[in-house]
Amino acid sequence: MLIAVLSGRYDRLIWGAVAIVVAFVLSRVLRRFVHVLEGRHPDEERELARLRRGETALALVATAIPYVAAIVVLIVAATAFLPRTVAALGGSALILVLVGFGAQRFLMDVIAGALIAFERWYGIGDFVRLEPAQVTGIVEQLSLRTTVIRSLNGDQTFVPNSQIISASRSPRGYRRYSIEVLTTDPDEARHAIEQVGSRSPVGEARFLRAPRVVEERELGEGTWLVRGEADVAPTMEWLAESLLVGRLKASLSGDALLADPTVYTIDERTFSRYQRRVLVR
Repeated sequence: MLIAVLSGRYDRLIWGAVAIVVAFVLSRVLRRFVHVLEGRHPDEERELARLRRGETALALVATAIPYVAAIVVLIVAATAFLPRTVAALGGSALILVLVGFGAQRFLMDVIAGALIAFERWYGIGDFVRLEPAQVTGIVEQLSLRTTVIRSLNGDQTFVPNSQIISASRSPRGYRRYSIEVLTTDPDEARHAIEQVGSRSPVGEARFLRAPRVVEERELGEGTWLVRGEADVAPTMEWLAESLLVGRLKASLSGDALLADPTVYTIDERTFSRYQRRVLVR
């Protein structure tokens, strides 16, 4: 009788170990799918957003499967070896309470990670800034317990989800700057902007796309507005705000430049929504 009881209990442990192994194998397979998705480079923003959502969902499932399997096996094993009276009084609930007190920080991280995923604060591939850690970079991994951020210099930062109180996300993943030059000679201003683009570094976390002229408009009385655009990665704003302005001032003669070049960034969609909600009198 005793041998039969013990054999039944150990059978549960064996099946529990098999379940954990299967869970880890399944988790590794899903992680492989995530790596496959990371290798894709869609041409449209909709496809890119859909790809990021798919990566995030698969990564969350891949990290959650081992945790869920381990907790279920732990409960089954504990209830199998607890006295019947204790099990009858709710051995599973008792184990859950003990695990909750013993791994309070772990549970806080998991709950916070689930809420971040449910509310879609960010996903894999997004460029974010996390507070209060003040970490800025690309979301490389997102699990129920931690968020892994890789900065543009290659550093990896592991942030527990319960320690994240706010996240700033760059929708495009880059900054588009507008360049405005007031001049008396639009040809010289256009040439200066194009020269900055040809002499400035492109790629390797520098200018994502070189400065270019997008508009020339006469304002009257020999005054022209020449507007250009430049794209830079977040945290590399100094390329547009400092380097670009300095080179334009050095390239344009004093007579051709009526004022210091203006460089700014603005999201047209957000600004349009703002205009619809204000009444200027």
